[in-house]
Amino acid sequence: MKDIPRGVRQEEDHELLTTRSKDPMIVPDRISPTIEGYFRIPAVWIGSEPDPAQVRKLNLSVHHQFVLSMDLKCGIKAKVRRDGTFLFDFSSWALAPSVVIPGYRRPNTDGPYYAPIESGEAEEEAEVYAIVRAQVMNVHQACLTTAESQVKHRTAATGFPLTAWNTHKAITFEAVTPYYDDVEDIHALAQNVINGKYGAENRQALPRRVLELEVVERSLRLLDQILLKEDLVLIQMIEAIYIASCRLRDKRVGETVALAWSVCEQLVFVLWKQDIDAKDVEIQSARRINKERRKKLTGRDYSASVVLEILELQGCINTDLYRLLDLVRRARNKWVHELRIPKNREAQLCLVAAQQLLKIVMKIDLSISQTTRGGVPQWPIWMWNKFKEQGES
Repeated sequence: MKDIPRGVRQEEDHELLTTRSKDPMIVPDRISPTIEGYFRIPAVWIGSEPDPAQVRKLNLSVHHQFVLSMDLKCGIKAKVRRDGTFLFDFSSWALAPSVVIPGYRRPNTDGPYYAPIESGEAEEEAEVYAIVRAQVMNVHQACLTTAESQVKHRTAATGFPLTAWNTHKAITFEAVTPYYDDVEDIHALAQNVINGKYGAENRQALPRRVLELEVVERSLRLLDQILLKEDLVLIQMIEAIYIASCRLRDKRVGETVALAWSVCEQLVFVLWKQDIDAKDVEIQSARRINKERRKKLTGRDYSASVVLEILELQGCINTDLYRLLDLVRRARNKWVHELRIPKNREAQLCLVAAQQLLKIVMKIDLSISQTTRGGVPQWPIWMWNKFKEQGES
């Protein structure tokens, strides 16, 4: 079988790779997105509601007006548009920066070929960073519902989780995000419909809530507090709590419990390790916690159930939180091992437990909405009886 050739990066092609070239055999150096963002669903106006007559159809001067800019201490720059689009410049953020993907000269063949190894590795790295960026934006959605609760003392729907492929991507804040149609991307479809891409002059603008600037500012400061810890596991845990709350909104209570308990378990063991470290400092002179003993204490012999018992007895968690965690642990086990669907209240308590632990262990205070939407319409019984009689006659 004939080997599939690879493209080659050559020194003599440097200028062709870094400037606009008409050579069809050149694949230029490329850069992954510096800007990523998302359109908030449920849709909101940021700051204030515009004149309905101005937004019956897409109006870039209104929908794309920047109403808030903030430089976060973690290295990310954020800008927010009137239409509820949140944009983030990740180019200088150490945990998921932009990636330069080396260009190359295509092999002289009409058949298939591979990119050079270094180009493929750079593309894979950019894809990994895209996942992390989407996780950060899901964390921001958790911060947004928290900020609304803390600042305005009201609850709001949690929104819809983002994936690496359905975020807005650009190389500058000023570049107008293209309005594209994608049958797999609910965010693109929603933005097109809600912002009136398909609207006529006589179309009424769809109503949406107003999200105050102070709420948005609080959400970005809370996001910054989280990202300054430079902890990818923390980002994943908060995203898991957020997605669990979205599953509760969808009445997928088994998934809610499984996700939220996984965060609880992680945080329980972080607290357990913190307690061991504290004890080690207290009795360091006696050298009672050596390497082997630490390995045993953090090994498989100590399950989450056992660790919870010890933490409660030592006063690391109070009795109410212990009972709450024990309840949701049992609910999770029955779901995972028996597929016994948890009760809605158990799912709610699991989210409460995860957020309480997050505050105790990581000093992050979240208040994610647990609001749900009814899924079953109702009609007066006389309507059914009337249609039933008509069908029988």
